[in-house]
Amino acid sequence: MEYWSEVTSDNARDRNLLITVSKVIKAYDLDRGYSRNEIQEIFYFRKKDFKYHINKFFIPDKEGNYYIADNIKGKIIDILKEHNTAISKVNSAKEAFIRTFGRFQQEYKNPNRNNFDFSNFELLYKKIAHIIPILHWGLLPIIKEEFMIDRGRIPEDGVIQFYDDYDMLDILLREVTGEGEKMTLKGDCNLDKPLNFSVYSRRWGHYDNYRIKRTVDGWDVGHIAINGSCKKNGENVLFANLNHDSIFYPEDGIKHALEVLWNEADETEMSIEELQNRLQQVADWISIIEKTLGENQPNWVNYY
Repeated sequence: MEYWSEVTSDNARDRNLLITVSKVIKAYDLDRGYSRNEIQEIFYFRKKDFKYHINKFFIPDKEGNYYIADNIKGKIIDILKEHNTAISKVNSAKEAFIRTFGRFQQEYKNPNRNNFDFSNFELLYKKIAHIIPILHWGLLPIIKEEFMIDRGRIPEDGVIQFYDDYDMLDILLREVTGEGEKMTLKGDCNLDKPLNFSVYSRRWGHYDNYRIKRTVDGWDVGHIAINGSCKKNGENVLFANLNHDSIFYPEDGIKHALEVLWNEADETEMSIEELQNRLQQVADWISIIEKTLGENQPNWVNYY
């Protein structure tokens, strides 16, 4: 089966959504309509999925119900056919996998090992290749998007080729032992919530409070006349406000900080309180630099 011709972040996300729908749909119905809340709660579609992925999977009707698209139904049927063929053999495949790759991994990770011969991996993989499809189709693991992007392929496009790699087998082992990746709504809990970004301005001699929200694409910033969206790293509206008020800030450092914060908030269930605290830490960093720059500049220079 081939689902996509290249692996981008969108392709990898589509794959995980498709696998999730396929795993869950067994308890529901391919032909029934689903509400937006059901799609979120049952299939773990996040807010950004409703913006960028929902129309690939569901067709809405005039009453607000969503029906699985026909091409997606076909893919689900194909996946469940493979799954149902493999499921009866999964337990024995798990045992064999733990005995072989599990032991190989233990030896590899042993800090006291001497002269470990990693070339044995090729022989190992030939030995276990026949059980890899059973484990994959029987378990239908969720795989982090970055792994599929780095691997350059979607697992269902070639199961044997995808797992012919130590790190991919490590992912499969975690799935076998119940420690695999799970689909969650993650950072949706801190999206579109009002936040404050209080920063000192020497130009006006006081703190200005910017209104900020984390959005699916970056940040939404509001302050007096300059309002709108900016990137995850703060480029555009946030920096336009700082520049407008001649506030000095380490641009590369602030870009890095905001993007790291956005990503962590998106990939975890970071509370809105924690997000607010960290965001203000970035603002405080700017304020300290803004104040220090003015305090230490000779009066006659008047450059900053």
